[in-house]
Amino acid sequence: MKQLKSRLKDGMGIFAESHKVYKKLQKHLDKQPVGFPATASGVERRLLRDAFTVDEAGVALEMSYKFQSFDQISEKLKGRKIPEERLQSMLDNMESHGAIFVKMKDGQKEYALHPIAVGIWEMKVPTMTANYYMDFRKYMYQSFGMAFLSTAIPQMRVIPVEKSVTTELNIATYDEIRELVLQNDGRIGVAECVCRKGRDTIGRHCKETTRREVCIMFRDFHDQYTRNGFGRSISKEEAFEILAQNEKEGLVLMPSNSQEAQFVCSCCKCCCACLEGVSLLAKPSEFVKNNYHAVLDAEKCIGCGKCGKKCKMEAINMQPINDSKKVNAIGIDLNRCIGCGVCVTFCKPGALTMAKKEIQTAPPRDMDTMYEEIMKQKKGTARRTVHIGRKVIGI
Repeated sequence: MKQLKSRLKDGMGIFAESHKVYKKLQKHLDKQPVGFPATASGVERRLLRDAFTVDEAGVALEMSYKFQSFDQISEKLKGRKIPEERLQSMLDNMESHGAIFVKMKDGQKEYALHPIAVGIWEMKVPTMTANYYMDFRKYMYQSFGMAFLSTAIPQMRVIPVEKSVTTELNIATYDEIRELVLQNDGRIGVAECVCRKGRDTIGRHCKETTRREVCIMFRDFHDQYTRNGFGRSISKEEAFEILAQNEKEGLVLMPSNSQEAQFVCSCCKCCCACLEGVSLLAKPSEFVKNNYHAVLDAEKCIGCGKCGKKCKMEAINMQPINDSKKVNAIGIDLNRCIGCGVCVTFCKPGALTMAKKEIQTAPPRDMDTMYEEIMKQKKGTARRTVHIGRKVIGI
């Protein structure tokens, strides 16, 4: 009987210890730029258990969003006396399933924590399951959505699709998809869309495309994706072909919010967690960084209704024409227009065009700078709640 009690006590002790470690890690991640807020349900700890073993969680507690070398991390952990081979194995394992972000500098790896999104979630591509997808959605709606949408600078931006851009716009290179590809150093890859793959696991397939390889990676994202089998390398020519097909199907281009783009997602409202979230708000344009908006010449509208069907934000005001099936576009709600240009490409008579916003904003130089800016302006939980609450109701 004593042996049984001892084994039960030992078993419960292991559970309590692991619970404590993951709780500490949740709090530590919540102090990073984007945050990782707790929930009443504890779903965030299930996501952490999927990403980190107990020992790896302990290592992650000594890391941050700032990149560190192996020696720097080892120095912080010297009190735990982890052999170098063991520590390297843990870091390699965390990288291999996307729990941490790794980049090369002078031929050596540097390591950093990254958010659940954009980060851990996106690198779940090879091992996505229905249970994980539903846990992630639950977490988005219960808590993380507020953290994701309330950063002073969003992690992603929207740029116009290529066919919506005219020479008169004099578009900046960081807002032009062709230039983002052409100016890249040759490290380009493609991966399956994790959002659509997640939807596939529950039988809710994308309504916009049957393709899954639609997301483009550059630079450090390309390296980590291809190094760990999350995606594959492609040429610039293949990248243009994929992006052209994405545009043809009406997908929205959302690159990283940096002049040196690390990725370009091709999104739809039925699958993309980001677009789905902002579409529910009263003023989506305030949550999405962009420099353009659609303009309507109502006199040219022929009533085909294609623009209204393709607009992900329902920003085009439509009016039925008498008893016919036709509907006229009668106006653009600039509070809802996110400047993607998709409506323009589907408007054959040219009633829709793109125009620059009065105030233009340039994205941060790179993702490191972006996270530094987010961190400087990070709001506390109470301020985030008030901020999001006001935006949701359109104040």
